[in-house]
Order: sequence, then C-alpha cells, then structure tokens
Amino acid sequence: MELIAQGAGNIASVIFGGIPSTGAIARTATNIKSGGRTPIAAIVHCLTLALILLFLGKWAALIPMTTLAAVLIVVAWNMSEWHAFRALLHSPRSDVAVLLVTFALTVLIDLTVAIQVGVLMAAFLFIQRMSNETQFNFITDNLRERDETETRDMSGIRIPPEVEVFEIYGSIFFGAVERFKDAMRRIESPPKVLIVRMRHVTVLDATGLRVFEELLESVHRKKTTLVLSAVSKQPLNVMQQSGFISKLGAENIRDDIFGALKRADEILAESEYHTV
Repeated sequence: MELIAQGAGNIASVIFGGIPSTGAIARTATNIKSGGRTPIAAIVHCLTLALILLFLGKWAALIPMTTLAAVLIVVAWNMSEWHAFRALLHSPRSDVAVLLVTFALTVLIDLTVAIQVGVLMAAFLFIQRMSNETQFNFITDNLRERDETETRDMSGIRIPPEVEVFEIYGSIFFGAVERFKDAMRRIESPPKVLIVRMRHVTVLDATGLRVFEELLESVHRKKTTLVLSAVSKQPLNVMQQSGFISKLGAENIRDDIFGALKRADEILAESEYHTV
C-alpha cells in the first residue's frame, strides 16, 4: 500500500511542477521501528513533512548534507536487520538466491526493480516446488493395504480386474499437467472403469481442468468410464462452473473410494447385462 501511495503521489506531483524520482520505504520502516502500527502513523508522518516544507523549509535547507547522511546511515542500519540476514543465508539455496539478487538490485539499481525481480523469482520457485510436490500414482495393487487416513477398514476391499485406481497428491495446475499426462500414458490396456482418487487435491486451475476434459474424451474413445472419488470443494466448484460434471455425469462423482468402487461394480454389471 505504501508503494501504491508513493506512485499516486509521484503522478500527482507533476501537476505542481514536481519531478518523480524514486520509491522508497525507508521512512515507513522507521515509522514502524518507532512503534507505528496503523495508517494514522503514516498520515501523521506526511503532515509533519508538509508542515516542515511549508513553514520551516528555509531552515531545513541549512541542515548540512553530512548530517542528513549520518541520519540515513542509522536508518539503513536499523532496516538491515543483519542478524536476520545472516540467519536467512542458512535457508534453501533457492531462497538464498532470491535474497541475494534482491539485495544486490536494491543497492546497484533501485528498490522498485529489486522488488519486481524478487517477486518474479519467488513466484517461479513456488511454481517449481508445487509442481515437484504433486504426485500421480496408480495404486490399484496397494489399495488393499491399510490406509491410515480412512475411517473404515481398507484391508478387505475388493477391486475387480477391469478397474484401475489412480491417485493424485497435490495441486493440478499448469506447472504439473505434463506430469499428469505422462502418468496417464502408463496405462498399458484400457480398463472398463478408471477411478481417479482426488482426496489430496486442493487446487484445480483452468489448465488442469482442460487436462481432465482431454482425459474424459480419451477414456470415452476407449470405452472406459471415468469415476472421480473424494473431490474436494475447490476442484468440485471449478468442475461445476465449467460444465465438466454434466459431461462426466453426476453419478460418476462419489464421496469416497468405497462409493467409487460401488459405482464401478454397477458399471461392470450394466456392461455384462448389455453383453448378454
């Protein structure tokens, strides 16, 4: 908000013949160090500067530059928080890289460029981490083992041979969709029913939704029925708003793996009936 206010002030200053020069948060940091916690502190600070310029300007101009430089050195030292800086150097290398690049750009260029580059670097690193944490696995052979996160016993669960169970861990977004596609290509022979377990999926973006649409089209061509299990709130809302659920069929979305397997049994029974 401070940077937005400075930007608006720089734009307005040209009306009065001012020349926008830079954006800095040194005064804001000093305000906070002095105990300021609300926007009122910034307003008081601005009014104080305005009064000095209007009524004490000719005397303020007599202050030696060396004195002002000494004040700025003290402010910079208080802002540096060198003890925290030293501790941050023991962080992961990617975080240290963001820290050092932002620090160097602040000194060599200016704060605005440093913030822009630092935010972009942090965003790219966040996307990479989220992508690495997202996992896609076929768990058909392991589903019979005890699942500690389930409230019901999984040991006696039965999976028909025509059913494959696929589980997703993490967020399905543009940074992870290629791994999702690669995982789905590992299906050797198309099953009658493909269950996608989504209990650990918290985020689904437009790119991830498109991948699900492509998956639905692919399984339809292979005469496979797609069933979704334990879809959380955000992905479910995205699917509803886009019309994906109407394409899939509301009956093919179940609350848990037990309901999904029950739906798979119904699909297999209907298939056998039509075959007879």
